[in-house]
Amino acid sequence: MTVKPWLHSHQSREDDLPKITKDEKHFSQILEQLIETTGEVEIAIETLVVDQGIPKRVAEALACGLDIFPKRYKANAGILGSEGQKRLLQSKVLVAGLGGLGGHVVEQLVRCGVGELVGVDADNFDETNLNRQLYSDINSIGLSKTEAAGNRIAKINDAVEFYPLTRKLEDLEGNTYDGVDLIFDCLDSIPSRLHLQEMGERYSIPLVHGAIGGWFGQVAVVWPGSKLLSNVYGTKREGIEKTLGNPPFTPAFIATLMVSEGIKLLLGKKKRENTVLFADLLNNQWHYITL
Repeated sequence: MTVKPWLHSHQSREDDLPKITKDEKHFSQILEQLIETTGEVEIAIETLVVDQGIPKRVAEALACGLDIFPKRYKANAGILGSEGQKRLLQSKVLVAGLGGLGGHVVEQLVRCGVGELVGVDADNFDETNLNRQLYSDINSIGLSKTEAAGNRIAKINDAVEFYPLTRKLEDLEGNTYDGVDLIFDCLDSIPSRLHLQEMGERYSIPLVHGAIGGWFGQVAVVWPGSKLLSNVYGTKREGIEKTLGNPPFTPAFIATLMVSEGIKLLLGKKKRENTVLFADLLNNQWHYITL
C-alpha cells in the first residue's frame, strides 16, 4: 500500500493517464512478456512496477486487461470478471468516517481491489470504540483513525493508494473531490451528512449512505440532486444512535450492504432510484421506502 499526504486526484490522475491509456498497450506487452519469462503473475507485476515506475494498482489493472487475475483477486473473478476488476482498480473512492461503519467499508473495498481510497476522519480511537470499530484495539487507543486505517490497509493490499485526511469533513478543500468516483457516508452527524450530500451534488458524485442505531440500520444511494438525505432527516439533527448505541454486528451488517451497493455503482450495474432500505435486525425485517 502507498500512503500519501493529500495529493488531490486531478493531479494524480493526470500523472497516471499516460501510463493507463496512451501507453497501456506498450506496458501490457511488457507485462505479458514478463509473465511468460517468469511464469509468475505476481513477480511479473512487481518487476513492471520497479522497472517502469508505475503504481502497483496500474500494473494489476494491466494484468486484468490481459484477462489475468492477480492471486489476491481470484476469488472476485466469478462476479466481477477481469474487466470489472480492472474497473475497480482504476476507481477512486472517498470514505467519510472511519469508525464503526467506515472501518468495515474500507476493509471490504481494499479486499475488493478499489485502487485509490481517500479516508476522512478527525478523531482518535478511545475505549468506547472497542466494542464495534474494526480498527480499534487496546494498542490503538489515542491513535488517529486515519493512521490506524493506513496501518491496516498496508497489511492487506499494498496496491491500494491511501490518502489519509485527519480533519473535519467541513474543513476539506474543494479539490478533495476531484476525480472521486464514489463517496461513502459513514458519519454519525446529521449536519455532516447533509454537508456531504451537498458536496456530492456540487461535484456530481453519487453517495452511498449508511446509518446505524441499536438493532437498526439504513442504506441508500444518494444521487446528485436527489436531496434524498434532506427528505430522510427533515429537521432532525441527532440520530437514534445517540440513545440506542451500537452493538458490533449492526455496523458490520450495514457496511456490507453499503459496499455491495457501492461496487454495483462502480461497475455501472446500479439503476437510479430514490429508495431507502431500513433493516430491523431484532425482528429480521426489511423495509424499502421510496422517497
